[in-house]
Amino acid sequence: MKACRYQAPGGPEVLRFEDAPDPEPGAGEALVRVSACGVNRIDVWARSGRYKTALPHIPGTDIAGEVVSIGPGVKGVEEGAGVLVYPVLSDGTCEYCRQGRPNLCLARGFIGIATDGGYAELVKVPAANLLPLGDLDPKTAASLPVNFGTAWNGLVTKAGVGKGDTVLVWGAAGGLGHAAVQIAKHFGARVIAAVGDAKKAQFLKSLGADAVLDSKSPDFVERVRALTDGLGASVVFDHVGGDTWPASFGSLARGGRMLTLGLTSGPKSEVDVRRVYQDELKLMGVYGQSRDDLRRVMDLAAAGSLKPSIYEALPLRSAREAHEAIESREVQGKILLTP
Repeated sequence: MKACRYQAPGGPEVLRFEDAPDPEPGAGEALVRVSACGVNRIDVWARSGRYKTALPHIPGTDIAGEVVSIGPGVKGVEEGAGVLVYPVLSDGTCEYCRQGRPNLCLARGFIGIATDGGYAELVKVPAANLLPLGDLDPKTAASLPVNFGTAWNGLVTKAGVGKGDTVLVWGAAGGLGHAAVQIAKHFGARVIAAVGDAKKAQFLKSLGADAVLDSKSPDFVERVRALTDGLGASVVFDHVGGDTWPASFGSLARGGRMLTLGLTSGPKSEVDVRRVYQDELKLMGVYGQSRDDLRRVMDLAAAGSLKPSIYEALPLRSAREAHEAIESREVQGKILLTP
């Protein structure tokens, strides 16, 4: 098969379009022909060496395609079926798995990190991770797991967002951010979108953002409070990391919920802990999603209530260009690779 993989960590140039052995499904596994694979920041981190992977390695966590064959012991999966791959790997036996939260499994991993992923014509995955596409087209489906599934876990499962909430979304024009804007609006919340490029304002307004702020503004917190009658945002969706934490906490209303789910700008920050207890703030970590989170997102996408914005669908051989676009932060919505 053809695949885009790297032999050693490095910049986008280490991604090579080349021949790789066809994977063979073992017990409990299925072989999927990839129709579309989403490109995510997590792929960039793997390629650059932030995550340790076996070498050579094929990245790609968001995978939609068609079942080619199944391994021994697999039931309920038919060859030829259209599927979306739930990206979280788990042992299925620990306490968290029994609670329906495999994203907290003690042995968790991600397809495309712990195993080869979807930057290829074929990928083998646990058959238990396959979800029927139903009425979803593969490109829409491959835009959902890492972005919409994770945003749903944070905003809905964790924060219970709804009418009356004001949600501040950092990095709102990217894959994860544009998903958060749509989900918050779906539940009737008001959305303040933070973005570092004013050219992206129109895109965010088209998604329903009520206000768009320059994330680099020195008076950012004051602007958030001005838009909220001095109260602040009831929910902050921060997937940027250490650099934005002070402004995130500064922008929170009393009793507010802060969702932290990324560290693009680094893992460390300084905040005034007094605000956490004095204003009864809630800090919630978000890591991946449950199968139920992803199924609910798929249902809404199939109904047209959530609409991933596909910035570009590139041929598989263009994985390097896709990573360069992600790192340039020019992307509005989602980039896909289509073998």
